[in-house]
Amino acid sequence: MKYYIPKKAGLFFFLVLFTSLNFGQTRIKAMMYNILNYSDSEVSQNKTPFLSTILNEVSPDLLMVCEVVDEIGSNYLFENAIIPHNEDFKKAPFEENQSGSYSLQQMVYYNSNKLIFEESRVITADTRDINQYTFKINTENAEINPIRMEVFVTHLKASTGSSNRQRRLNSIQSFVSYTNTIASDSYVLFAGDFNFYTSNEEGYQYLIDNRNPIIIIDPINRPAPTFPDDGVDYFNYDNYDSTYFWNNSSFSDIHSQSTRTSNSGLIDDSGSTGGLDDRFDFIMMSENFNTSSDLFYVNDSYQVVGNNGNCYNSQISNSNCSGTYSQTLRNALIEFSDHLPVVMEIETPENTLSTDVVSSIKFVNSNTTEDYLKIFLTDKLDKNTIKIYTINGQLIRIKTPINSSENSLTIDVRHLSKGIYYLSHQKLNNLLKFIKI
Repeated sequence: MKYYIPKKAGLFFFLVLFTSLNFGQTRIKAMMYNILNYSDSEVSQNKTPFLSTILNEVSPDLLMVCEVVDEIGSNYLFENAIIPHNEDFKKAPFEENQSGSYSLQQMVYYNSNKLIFEESRVITADTRDINQYTFKINTENAEINPIRMEVFVTHLKASTGSSNRQRRLNSIQSFVSYTNTIASDSYVLFAGDFNFYTSNEEGYQYLIDNRNPIIIIDPINRPAPTFPDDGVDYFNYDNYDSTYFWNNSSFSDIHSQSTRTSNSGLIDDSGSTGGLDDRFDFIMMSENFNTSSDLFYVNDSYQVVGNNGNCYNSQISNSNCSGTYSQTLRNALIEFSDHLPVVMEIETPENTLSTDVVSSIKFVNSNTTEDYLKIFLTDKLDKNTIKIYTINGQLIRIKTPINSSENSLTIDVRHLSKGIYYLSHQKLNNLLKFIKI
């Protein structure tokens, strides 16, 4: 027997279900970025506006960086790029490096509406420190049912050669040893410029060993092919075969270094060149992000910002590297650093304590369109978390960039079929219905 559900009843069911899903959860976007010898120098100050462009495009909640020269530089970045982007951000304590190389530091900045900083520690390692930051998710039940996350950030030894691989391994061993001292069910993010050339490296393999106190995994699980068991040392330059390294075109969508083929004409001309061909930048996570219902990884959210997957051995601003990430963003990325940021999202069913809700928004001209949807805002929204749903509750991916100004958004909906849709955002207290004609 077939049952008929009246359209009004079906719509009511969808609205109730959607409201419970949309407002009963908190999503946190983590971003790791090597910011290339950042200080308060004239060069760093002049390239800072490009970081503002990047932050406005990505809108992270947890910003983890390496290659900060000193605390003065960290403060300049915070005051001139991060706070103008989101005044709810705070910075973790700055810690001078206590390990082998003293020239570069790690640092973390965070959205205080979603994260509560509790404490930080320094783990000394081979080359640079491993900085640990403990955060509590700022949920409505944070006091009676706290959800904590341990965030580790580091910068492993660069360059090829057995001695440099050994130093990377040494640092990873220090990290793994330290995880013996924290609860085995801890939620862990481990991020940084790891400088691994292949998943065959000893350090990478040690990191993901399932016998470790806390099992660490790669969210996207994109290992290079395993070295053949043929007695050949493929790390030896004379035997090098790119098949077994990330430096080949089959991994072009996850390469994060180098954004440049030349430093000519760039504000900061100290970066590496050679084109986009290595996966050096990572956010790794504890396995429980894939098994827990309290705090979990959002599938397919791991991205290399600015990488359209078609820029192998080229500079990121090349017009031939067009795609989802705009030319404006890619121009900013090549100016600011020789690395690309990597991002991933995590989510909890718990609602954040923040009451920062937009109560008044409206369509410009009409909620009926055949190409572009225009919306007027009374407050700034994170455009990267805007969602479109069908009348049946199916989530539709926004395939094209959203253009924004201070008080308006323009969304390209030309790819949608004709029909009724709903626009949502975590900060909106109502659904927006629009019609594609």
